[in-house]
Amino acid sequence: MGYLPLQLKAIFTSYAYITTGNEVVKSAMGNVEPLVLAAIIIFAIVFGLRKLDQAEKHPGLVMVIAIQAIVKIIAFLAVGFFVTYFLYDGFGDIFSRIASNEALSAVQRGNTPSYSLFMAYTILSFSAIMFLPRQFHMSVVENTSEKFVRTATWLLPVYFIAITIFVFPIALAGILKGYDVKTADIFILQLPLKQGNLWLSMLVFIGGFSAAISMIMISALTVATMTSNHLILPLFEKIKISAFFRRHLLGLRWVVISLIIIIAYLFEEVAGSSYTLVKIGMVSFAAVLQFAPSIIGALFWKKGNKAGTIMGLTAGFILWGYTSLMPTFVRSGWLSQSLLSDGPLGIHFLNPEKLFGITSLNPLALTVLLTMLFNGGFYILGSLFFRQGESEKQIAADFLDIMKKKDVFLHSAAKQESDIVIENKIKTISTVFNRYLKSEDAEKVIQQCLMEANLINKDKITLSELVELCNVSEKTLARYIGASSASEALAREEIFTKEETARLSDVYAKMAAEMRLTPGEMSEKINYYAEKENLMKKQEKDLEEMVKKRTRELEEKNKELEKFQDITVGREMVMINLKEKIKDLEAKVNSSQ
Repeated sequence: MGYLPLQLKAIFTSYAYITTGNEVVKSAMGNVEPLVLAAIIIFAIVFGLRKLDQAEKHPGLVMVIAIQAIVKIIAFLAVGFFVTYFLYDGFGDIFSRIASNEALSAVQRGNTPSYSLFMAYTILSFSAIMFLPRQFHMSVVENTSEKFVRTATWLLPVYFIAITIFVFPIALAGILKGYDVKTADIFILQLPLKQGNLWLSMLVFIGGFSAAISMIMISALTVATMTSNHLILPLFEKIKISAFFRRHLLGLRWVVISLIIIIAYLFEEVAGSSYTLVKIGMVSFAAVLQFAPSIIGALFWKKGNKAGTIMGLTAGFILWGYTSLMPTFVRSGWLSQSLLSDGPLGIHFLNPEKLFGITSLNPLALTVLLTMLFNGGFYILGSLFFRQGESEKQIAADFLDIMKKKDVFLHSAAKQESDIVIENKIKTISTVFNRYLKSEDAEKVIQQCLMEANLINKDKITLSELVELCNVSEKTLARYIGASSASEALAREEIFTKEETARLSDVYAKMAAEMRLTPGEMSEKINYYAEKENLMKKQEKDLEEMVKKRTRELEEKNKELEKFQDITVGREMVMINLKEKIKDLEAKVNSSQ
C-alpha cells in the first residue's frame, strides 16, 4: 500500500509547489485532492474495469501509459538540457564548481552513502521492476505479442539510461543554487521555476502528474483484481449467506479499487509527512521485496511449497513492519520517540533501526538484510520440513517445465466410445458459471467453451473430449475469477463420476503400459513430442512466411510485366502511327509525280 501513497504524495507536493512558487504548502491543494481521487477512480474503472473478463485487453489503457512515458521523458530531458547547457556550461562546468567549493565538497563527502545502502537501493530497485503487480499486468496481462518482450529487453534499459542521464546535473545544480537538500525531490521543478521558465516547469509538472496518475491506476487495478479474486471471493465461498455477492463481482471490484485508492490517500495524509518521497518509495519497495524468495524459488526449486512460502512471507513482513514501517509511525507522532532512541522498554537490542545491536548498517540496508535472511531461511526450512500436496507437485512441475511440458492429450491407448451424455455435463458446468455470471452471460460463455472444444451439436462425447471440455471451462472461468478460484470452483462439482475417473486412470495406465515406459521415460517422451509439435508449428509458420514472401514477389513481377506490356503496347501504337504517316507521305509523293 506504500507505493500508492508515494504517487499521491508526489502529485500533491508538486501541485503545491507549482502553485505557491516558494515552500511546499500542503494546504495549497485545497479542495483539489478529492477531485483528483475521484478522477483517478473514474479513469481506473473506465479504462480497466468496465468488464468482468480480465483476459480482455485494454488498448486504451496501454496507450495512456505509453503517452505518459513519452511525455515524462521529454519533460525530464528538457529540464536536464536546460540546467546543464543553459544555466551552466555542461557537465564539466557543474562538476568543477562542486569540486572548487570546499564547503559543498565537505558536505558531499560527509553525506556519501555507504556501500551497504547503495546495494540496498540496487536490490530494491531490481525487485520493484520485477515484482510490482503493475509490471506483471503491463508485461503479461496487457501484452498482445511475445515479440514485445524482446523489444522491452533493450528498450527498457535505454529508457532508464535516458531518464537518469541528467539526474546528477539537476541534483548538483540545486545544491549549487543553495536550495534546501530536504526538498531535493522537487529540484526538477524549482530550477526552471526560479529562473522564470514557467512553461518548462509546467511541462515537468504535467509529465510527473501523468506518470503518477497512470501508475496509481495500474497498481490499484491489479491489486483490486487480486484482492477480489484471492481474498474476498474465497471468503464468500465459505460464507453461504454471502453467496449473493458472487454474481456482482464487477461491482465488487469497483468498490475495492475505490477503497484501495482512498486508503492510500489516508495513509499519505497521516504518515506521508514524515518521509521524503524517496524514503517512502524505499519503504514500499522493501515490502515488495518480500515476494522475491518465494517467486524465485517457485521458478527454480521444485521442492518449494505453500507452507514454506507462508512461513517466509510471514517472517519477512513482520520484520519489515518492525524495522521499516514502525519508524514511519514514530516519525508521524503515532508512537513514542523513545522506540527509536532507546528501543522498546529501554532495550537497545530491540531498537527497530538497530535491531540485534547492528549499528554498522543504514536502517534501510538493515531491513533488506534481515528480511531476506529470515524470509528466505523460513521459506527453505518450511519447504524442507513440510511435504507437498499432489496439487503443489503438479504446480511446481508446471512452473519449472513450462517451456517443455504441454498438455497430455488422451489417444487411442484404449478404444474410447462416445458414451458420455454431454447434456448432464453442461448442466453441471452451467451451475458453476451461473454463480458468478448473469444467466445470459453464462449461456454465451458456455457456448464459447463448446465451440473451442469442438463439441457443438454433439449429444454424446468420449472421455478425452470431456477432459478437453473441463480444461477449456476452467481456463475460461479463470478469466473472470482467477485461476485458483476457477480450479476450486470446478473441483467442488462432480463433473467426473467415479466410473469416469477410474476409466481415466485406466487409460493413462494403459498408455504407459503399451509404450512400456517408466514414469521418467514417459515424461521424456511427452517432452519429445511436445518439442516436435513446437517444431512443426515453427515450420508451418516459416512456410506461411515463405508463401507470403513469394506472393509479394509474384505481385511485384506481375506489376513489372504490366508496365512492360504498357510500354510494348505504346511502342506498337507509335509504330502503327509512324507507318500510317509514311504511307500518307508516299501517297503525297506519288500524287505530286
